[in-house]
Amino acid sequence: MDARSATSAPAADPQDKRRRLRRMQWLAHGLLLLAAAVFALAIRFEQAHPAWPYVAAFAEAAMVGALADWFAVVALFRHPLGLSFIPHTAIIPANRERIASNLGAFVQGEFFATERVLAVIRQFDPAGRAAIWFARKENAERFGELAARTLSYALEALDEEEVRRYFHRAAAAQIGRFDLVRLAGSLLAVLTADGRHQALLDRLLEMIEAGLARPDVRERMERMLADELPLYFDRLKMAGGRIAAERIVAGILRLLHEINADAGHALRHDFNRMVAGLIDKLQSDPDWRLRIEQFQRQLADDPRLADYLNGLWRDLRQWLAADLRRPDSSVRARAAGAAHRLALTLRDDGAMRQWINDRILQAAPALIDEYRPRLGGFIAAKVAEWKDEEIVDKLEQNIGRDLQFIRVNGTLVGGCVGLLIHLARQWLGA
Repeated sequence: MDARSATSAPAADPQDKRRRLRRMQWLAHGLLLLAAAVFALAIRFEQAHPAWPYVAAFAEAAMVGALADWFAVVALFRHPLGLSFIPHTAIIPANRERIASNLGAFVQGEFFATERVLAVIRQFDPAGRAAIWFARKENAERFGELAARTLSYALEALDEEEVRRYFHRAAAAQIGRFDLVRLAGSLLAVLTADGRHQALLDRLLEMIEAGLARPDVRERMERMLADELPLYFDRLKMAGGRIAAERIVAGILRLLHEINADAGHALRHDFNRMVAGLIDKLQSDPDWRLRIEQFQRQLADDPRLADYLNGLWRDLRQWLAADLRRPDSSVRARAAGAAHRLALTLRDDGAMRQWINDRILQAAPALIDEYRPRLGGFIAAKVAEWKDEEIVDKLEQNIGRDLQFIRVNGTLVGGCVGLLIHLARQWLGA
């Protein structure tokens, strides 16, 4: 049986283990009783045939070996015949804490040594295995189904009123603690570095020019100006509004062209001074900081914020829930498609797989060193929690059957040794 089949084999039922243990115990007891019966018969008919003394020697030594090994096996778990005054008996219960500590240290030192775990990771090739697994379409679809189920469960859990109140409290707390003043000042400082804000101004001017060129904007301006003209006839008012709008738009466009063409235009300098002044106020003016902080606190305490967040969440949740109920869910399909495409790319890119594996190997030692003592401590604490009867029962179930073979072997080997000693005594006395 290979490692994979052994790993996947189901654990034996505790009752089955106990039955198998009892059968081996009865076999060992039976051999002891058989040796005693043979010894009694051999002694009874010792004078009837020359072979009986040899049988008696075998049976006598077999009984001694069986009893000695019975004592040794029983002494591991309990006091033989309940005689607690015999030293070095009930060894496992008496040393439970030391065994637990040593077992925890052994597991973390032998099975979870850093180099051993890293060797397993290298052999396993996580990136390659993941790429091969997700490259199969059915596995990617299975991942999409799992993602959809997880999201559905999360939607049900997060719809609780207490959860929504928590999110609102968290959002309000973040808004209140958020240093908007410093962020705005730093952002503007970055935007103005190397004249980047001038490029932003150029883009803004282009947008204004494009907007003024739109017919609907021109028409709204003409009507607005016509309504303000003190003329009686509508035709005259519209003509006047059209002329005024054309002149205003032409003047604005001419100004925009001048600004675009002249890097040193006065309005550009005014824009520079305005931005610099705003940055200075954000970074050093306490009044501005106080006003912005007051605005943040008012926003955090405003009940309309909670209503707005609840509305956003409700709409998002309804859309996601409706999508996930559909057989052709776009969320499920997108999750599966993204996993499949990523796997195909990763499967064909050896350098990327190696990079991912290297990152895992770099991060693993710190995690191993952090959690290995916890694992050893958990094992030691769990074993130390077991009561004497519990630890004896668990160990007997798992290794007690094998220990009975020691008794069986002791009976047979002891008998053979006794027979050899009897033969040697006969030969030496001859």
